[in-house]
Amino acid sequence: MISLISANWLLFLIALLIGVATAFWAWAVSGREGAMDNFDANDGLLEKAGDAVTPVPEPVVPAPTPAPVAPKTVVPAAVAAATTAKVAPAPAAPAPRARKRPVVAETPPPPPPGKPNIAAAKGDPDNLRLIKGVGPKLNTLLNNLGVTRYDQIADWKEAEIEEVDKYLESFSGRITRDSWIDQAKYLAKDDIAGFEKKYGKL
Repeated sequence: MISLISANWLLFLIALLIGVATAFWAWAVSGREGAMDNFDANDGLLEKAGDAVTPVPEPVVPAPTPAPVAPKTVVPAAVAAATTAKVAPAPAAPAPRARKRPVVAETPPPPPPGKPNIAAAKGDPDNLRLIKGVGPKLNTLLNNLGVTRYDQIADWKEAEIEEVDKYLESFSGRITRDSWIDQAKYLAKDDIAGFEKKYGKL
């Protein structure tokens, strides 16, 4: 017997493995069917237990109430225009007019009697009207005072100017204002070009 096993040990080993595999397969199949039966039984129990349990309703959350909207105040167009319009400033009262004082022409003092105390003219009289500012009336007045020549006027100093000015009546101040002395110097030298360059055409 032992010799038979030792001679065919390979076949015995194969047969053993086949037997073990068959037994394992049978065990596995039977275990699976039992598990399926248990699953069906448990499923039935769960269904029965589910019939006894009353479902709990979900809490109802109320929807948020919208905030009240204040009604818009409608302002009439006329009122809106009246409130937005700028208030025009009241016109300023006109300033009282200052009363103009009547202009009183100052009457020059009457000339002293006689003639001014100046050097007398020497030579023929010149045309004093060539001096700018000396017109016909003033020319006559100067001649009557003894003033007739350019060189006579050109030599005047401050004392002579003040002396003659007292006799000029309404023409007082014209000697200095119209530069008679400077004009007379050009005309006394017969420097017409220099005169016209400074005082204009004769």
